[in-house]
Amino acid sequence: MSDFLVPVDIGNRALQHCGAQRIAAPDFSEKSKNAKEVAFCYDKLRKAELQRRYWSFAITRTVLRALDQNTMLLTPSLWMPTTTYFRGSVVADASGTLWISSIPNNLGNDPLLTTFWEPYFGPRAVPLYDAGGTTAYFAGELVYTAAGDGTNRVYLSLQSNNSDNPATPTAYDPTVTYFKNQVVTFDSVAYMSLIDLNLNNEPDLAPTLWVSATTYSAGAKVGGSDGMIYQSVGSGNVGNDPTADGGSHWTNTGVLNPWTTSFVGGSGSDKWLQIGGAEFPSGVTLTTLNIVYPLGSGPWWQASTKNAFALPAAFLALAPQNPKPGLSVVGGPIDPGYNDWLIERGFLISSETGPIVLRFVADVTDVRKMHSMFCEGLAARVGFEVCEVVTQSTAKLSAISKIYDRWISEAGTIDAIEQGYEDLPEDDLVTVRL
Repeated sequence: MSDFLVPVDIGNRALQHCGAQRIAAPDFSEKSKNAKEVAFCYDKLRKAELQRRYWSFAITRTVLRALDQNTMLLTPSLWMPTTTYFRGSVVADASGTLWISSIPNNLGNDPLLTTFWEPYFGPRAVPLYDAGGTTAYFAGELVYTAAGDGTNRVYLSLQSNNSDNPATPTAYDPTVTYFKNQVVTFDSVAYMSLIDLNLNNEPDLAPTLWVSATTYSAGAKVGGSDGMIYQSVGSGNVGNDPTADGGSHWTNTGVLNPWTTSFVGGSGSDKWLQIGGAEFPSGVTLTTLNIVYPLGSGPWWQASTKNAFALPAAFLALAPQNPKPGLSVVGGPIDPGYNDWLIERGFLISSETGPIVLRFVADVTDVRKMHSMFCEGLAARVGFEVCEVVTQSTAKLSAISKIYDRWISEAGTIDAIEQGYEDLPEDDLVTVRL
């Protein structure tokens, strides 16, 4: 294959530089010396190269809010191949990297090997939802609501300037097109959509899902596990799964079943996506954030100290916060000036009260997201590190070193051209004089 898709592709390119045998397995699980040596250094060198400069493919943004006494820590569970995940479910892989599901009914799809998961670069600190309604949340922000019995629900904002209460049910609207797993209420009953492009299907008219212990009469309709509506051929129909019946007891109507009342998860605003809670069999959980605040900082309500913001998932380094600011209004500064941010012990420390929209370099592990030129440079770096141990020769080291310098330099140049210039902060004297 010509593309870099998985880490072993980069590893095999490194072995090519060494003139060594490539890894035959689709990952580093192969029981060979070459696989073991490349696997040992691959992630270490990948992360080091990502930190060398501001690679555009690794730059992202998220919103941080100052920590307070109610802030909790997002604690995703380890991905399990036997668990069915919702759209928005966040999991951790074996290395601790976080992923968020991009599809509903996500079953058996390894985040490292499929396209059904996206890297999660969002906040790790989750604030309690502001029930006073004075806070407008950004897209991608997380909040939790507490029931008062020790349980909570975690929500992800689907849009910016979001002041909706995530627990407020969304009433069914026949003019709205709903997506799979979206929840609405109709006549005070909560329904979950079973299909995408769900338009003008009144929820109470959808048949209930088939139940093995129920006896169905002739003409009765049920929803099958495959999403289709089935009609009973005769009476006394019990224990016959319509999806495996072959037409003996059920007729497939060819119509998709649009709604069900049997689902996990709560009903809430369609501006929020519930991603965890007591109803979820394997959703994300929250743990208490026990903080020993960095010296000179503290919770946002302490006016005499700076504030602490927990760094987001997969944070590697700060990126330029104001690239390409654009043309200035005549007579006015074009840059917001210097900030007082400090990175200490996994926290961003600042006198700002927030929210802070943070632009940062993320720890990108998905090879499909990396530029090909960066992959070539990383392959040369890996090849240089493993060459001697896999070939017992130092002759190729100089040549590989030159290949690495050329590829990583050219990759950096192209990347810098794509990103453009970065304006330095305005000097205070210039700002004041203007």
